[in-house]
Amino acid sequence: MIETRLQLFLIVISLTFLIYIFSLVRKEKLELKYTLAWCLMGLVLVMIAVQPQIVEIIAELLGVGLPVNAVFLLGIFCILVILLTLTVAISRTSIRTKRLIQEMAIMKYEMDKNALCQGSRDVDDNCEIDCK
Repeated sequence: MIETRLQLFLIVISLTFLIYIFSLVRKEKLELKYTLAWCLMGLVLVMIAVQPQIVEIIAELLGVGLPVNAVFLLGIFCILVILLTLTVAISRTSIRTKRLIQEMAIMKYEMDKNALCQGSRDVDDNCEIDCK
């Protein structure tokens, strides 16, 4: 059994975490699609703070000797899931950025080619550059 002061502290910290997540969404600093995972984690923290026996049950189900080891195991698992999700998002963004840069380079080349052809037509009707 955990001490009442520690339990109250954990509840306050968990609720503060949830409020902070919602304020980040409201200020548009956190996208809505990532909010679900963080809210679930915050709710789990609140549940564990309110009912610490949940950790003992989870430890028993996982076959872990001490409840604190189960907390660390679940924490590491949650961090890995979030890390994988963020890595996928970064990879997706990197691929999109690369495509946009390539498209912009092609468009710039076309614009420069058209401007060069336009300028040479003003001087001479015979444009030597392939302006098709």
